[in-house]
Amino acid sequence: MRLERPFRIAFFFVLATVPLLFGARHPLIHALYSFVLLLAGGALLGINFQGPVRGLLTFNRLAPLLIILFILISAVSLPPSLVGLLSPARAAYLDSAVRYAELENVVTSLSYYAPGAMFYGVYGLALVLFFHAARSVLASAATVRATLWLITLVGVFEAAYGLLQATNPALGVLWLPSSVGAEDSARGTIIYRNQYAAFLNLCWPMSLALGLALYGPVPGKLELLRVRKGGISPVDRISFLFQKATIPFWSAGLMILALVFSRSRGGIIVMLLIAALFLYLLPFSRRRKGMLGGALLMFVIFYGGTIGFEGVIERFAFLYDSALARSGIWLGSLAMLGDHPLTGIGMGGYELLSPLYLKNVPATVWFDRAHNEYVELAIELGLPAMLLFLVWVGRGIAGCGADLLAGKHRLPGPAGTTADEMAAIGALCALAGFLLHAWTDFVWRLPANAIYAVTILAMLNASLPVKTSDDSAIAPGLH
Repeated sequence: MRLERPFRIAFFFVLATVPLLFGARHPLIHALYSFVLLLAGGALLGINFQGPVRGLLTFNRLAPLLIILFILISAVSLPPSLVGLLSPARAAYLDSAVRYAELENVVTSLSYYAPGAMFYGVYGLALVLFFHAARSVLASAATVRATLWLITLVGVFEAAYGLLQATNPALGVLWLPSSVGAEDSARGTIIYRNQYAAFLNLCWPMSLALGLALYGPVPGKLELLRVRKGGISPVDRISFLFQKATIPFWSAGLMILALVFSRSRGGIIVMLLIAALFLYLLPFSRRRKGMLGGALLMFVIFYGGTIGFEGVIERFAFLYDSALARSGIWLGSLAMLGDHPLTGIGMGGYELLSPLYLKNVPATVWFDRAHNEYVELAIELGLPAMLLFLVWVGRGIAGCGADLLAGKHRLPGPAGTTADEMAAIGALCALAGFLLHAWTDFVWRLPANAIYAVTILAMLNASLPVKTSDDSAIAPGLH
């Protein structure tokens, strides 16, 4: 494809650098990466587009575009009469402002923060274009393998930095003082430990999948060696222990260890659920699954014990009180949805209206996030768009899960599991954890997390078999 090489360079550059400056959370950095995604993805797809337009008219392609279109429309100025028809509460607030300020010929948008809604619309379009462009280049086995190695290296860097912060409380995030963020907790370059834990939960399943994909051919080679030599020498066993699959395995263990010492309760619980799902989907015997799970557990216990789990355990002692507090925020925030059920308040509007609706919160406390992505997104989008989003996500995850479960019952073990199938298992588990963690925190709002999730979704889409017109399967591999 034309521009494929420049896009691949931009693709790897984004993945390698987007977590480094606080997860690209600064508005200027966020805008820069959005521009790169929009330019690179749009150029690759625009120049190389082939095929009938009707191929674009599928639910999975139309749903995100319709949501993005709605977000952009919510940022457009409309006459007060139309705003009153679509969002009576918004019109009432506008009428009060007009009377107090004595304004004339007023027009306004459905969104309470039109610039924010416009940016989120463009950012969403950039992610969609980036997904489709990444999906096309990830059809190459070499690109998939390189992407998994890059995710592993970035993840282990964040994990090592986070463990240094957990063992050295004076170490802050980059040039920021240690008091910024949760002191004594691993948080890497991302500051907020829950978003950091969500990032590692995206990375470690991919690293583990890479290790298992590289490990797959090794048992067969050792068996051939044993038959040829009549046994396996100590040198052969040592070379087996230190073959290249060891690096991703150790990297996954370090990421899990750093996640534990982030002390993110939601992140740790989600990590356990991801591990359970990963082991369940692996087409291995129970013995092999037990060995893999036990090895990861022993790794965390042994190395974590040298740091000490007291702080982690102490955090879980307040889990019930924290759950009550957050559920109170969710229930209080839902009043915004009750006033704006059809159109929502607009993307980015929650932080502006939360002081007005959260009645039982002290005046000195400001909740700019609902600590639940589903609640906040429903408030900002409204019920129709949120329902479309949930159907789109649920339909996609269920379809991918069904494909992997079908493969689970026909694959014999590590030697018979192809690398693309292993990548698909890791990707589905990482995305499932990303969706679960969003119930307790605002992990989707960090650009680094969103871009990695879109990349992993593209890899999942590229790794699963695609049915052609003659029902034959096409599945790119890593070998």
